[in-house]
Amino acid sequence: PHCISLHIVLAQKYAQLGYHDLAAGQSYKALLLCDAISDASDVYHAEAIEDQRELIQQIPLVERIRLLKGELQSDGAAMPRDARPDIDVELDYWSRKHYLPWIYLLLCRSLTLCGCFRTAHEYIIQARERKICLGDPRFSEMATRLPEVVAQHFGITLEELRKTAYWDVKQWPNQGLVRREVYPWNSWEPDRLAELPNLNAMMAKVAPKLEVRAVELPALTGNSNQKTVVQLGVFAKEDIAPGDVVLDEESLLTANNRLQDALCDACSADLPDLDDPASDDTRECPHCQAVFCSVRCAKRAQHGYHYSICEKGLDALLRDVPPAEAAESLYSLLVMRTIGMAETQECHPLELLEVKYIWGDFHNLPLTEHLIPPSTALPRTLPFSFEHNILFPMQIMEKIEIDPYSETHYDLWVFNTIYAKLRGTASARLSGLGGRPVRGPEVSAVHPMWCLANHSCDPNVSWEWGGSIKFWARKERVAWEGRGVKVVRSKAGIRKGEEVLNHYCDITLPVKERREWARGALGGDCMCARCVWEAEQADAK
Repeated sequence: PHCISLHIVLAQKYAQLGYHDLAAGQSYKALLLCDAISDASDVYHAEAIEDQRELIQQIPLVERIRLLKGELQSDGAAMPRDARPDIDVELDYWSRKHYLPWIYLLLCRSLTLCGCFRTAHEYIIQARERKICLGDPRFSEMATRLPEVVAQHFGITLEELRKTAYWDVKQWPNQGLVRREVYPWNSWEPDRLAELPNLNAMMAKVAPKLEVRAVELPALTGNSNQKTVVQLGVFAKEDIAPGDVVLDEESLLTANNRLQDALCDACSADLPDLDDPASDDTRECPHCQAVFCSVRCAKRAQHGYHYSICEKGLDALLRDVPPAEAAESLYSLLVMRTIGMAETQECHPLELLEVKYIWGDFHNLPLTEHLIPPSTALPRTLPFSFEHNILFPMQIMEKIEIDPYSETHYDLWVFNTIYAKLRGTASARLSGLGGRPVRGPEVSAVHPMWCLANHSCDPNVSWEWGGSIKFWARKERVAWEGRGVKVVRSKAGIRKGEEVLNHYCDITLPVKERREWARGALGGDCMCARCVWEAEQADAK
């Protein structure tokens, strides 16, 4: 697993299949292993040397001697080697002459194709500073074309780009969109329709008046010939009066991007003030700074996730970020919590009940028909960045002492699958501390039963989250607006057999803005009856 060649080959295969995000991840792992060979202090120094030496020793000795002889006789001007006695000359030769050129070419090309232009440029500069790929026409052409690709991204020419602020590399986009799908090798994704008995058993614990059923929904991504897709929905088992609470669900899959906020580490409920009698119930972890709102939450945390992350130095990661980065930091912190839960519960992260049954708004195209050509046929709707999708998970694994090279439970495709599920289902809110300017979402959570309810911009339930998340039947339905007229189309309350409709965006916004906000969660434009009608009214003006 610590063999550089293995990760290079995997990166090439991913690139050939059009998974440029996965190719970037494998290339980055190969780069880290190359650095580990030359760095005796690296945690994986011994493993990287052992695995690479074992591979090289399979090459005929005569050929190895010939290659080394030519290297030792050269003046080394093109690629100077550090004058260090602890470096294995043969391994160093293979790293510099064979592996690093391939790695930088694959990494920079993959990042470019993923829309991570700034990071791609940084690694192009790094390769040149290390005197890698000098004289390689493929690398030179890629580096030369990068500004042209950035210009194409903005829909302008290279000359026009020179005249804008975007000619500054610091202003280049560094996040793109990648394929959002159930990978062909993903054996962990359940047949959700076949799991209805299990889902209804889970639903009964948090919402006795509700049940999960199959429902036909508009296909928001994928083949235009397929107008609908069968998914899950939540339905009322009996009549529900306006104002009735119909769901009350707790979750440990929570995140908070405020470093010093008074929130329960487990459920993210606001902690009581010190002069509040309820503060007597709070508990603090004896080994770290985690605080819990109750003995029950402390026990749930210890058995659910905290055991694996306690005293691992994770507290300050992605905390107190700028407002523009708040949402992305919460998604990454939810991934961090997922890793902690999987490690503590000793299971694959996609097996967690908080994650397993969530649908990630994957496209519904048959993959075997769209593997070639790989880069154009499939929709790309999953936001991707090097920092959040590759670098941050690697940092987490390093701190929790998970080997990212040998532990297949945490391959990049697993994180992409988790991100796809979280982006469509995580709820967010501001924390309870007042007196601060709004900085963007600060607390987020995933409640697997809550998120089974489908979205509508004319929902029949409202929800509130603070420790647990609650559904209650709306007392008033939303007014539809078109051509200057507002009209309420539905009555409050939920009838037996009627679908429970949630909302994933601010339903007071105009239809265009609602669709923009909900696109990340839904995987496409909202096609609820209200959106379709209001869009038609807007077009008719």
